[in-house]
Amino acid sequence: RSKHEEIELVSLEEFYREAPAEISRPAVTLSEPHQQTLARLDWELEQRKRLAEKYKECLTSKEKILKEIEVKKEYLSSLQPRLNSIMQ
Repeated sequence: RSKHEEIELVSLEEFYREAPAEISRPAVTLSEPHQQTLARLDWELEQRKRLAEKYKECLTSKEKILKEIEVKKEYLSSLQPRLNSIMQ
């Protein structure tokens, strides 16, 4: 058994529908199961790379938003003493 058999790949229909022609190569892969498996694994790798990049972007965005929230919390916490001094 090969390790790739443990990976759950997208269905063949979805693979041929979504994968670019330079990866899916239907003229070759439809008649050769080995080439088809290699192409599907390549497509899986490309998708995972894209998702990893998107994940990194989301983490960066999350960190930025958390910093903004912290700055706003600090501003709001300093606002109450200033309001109290104005009221007095």
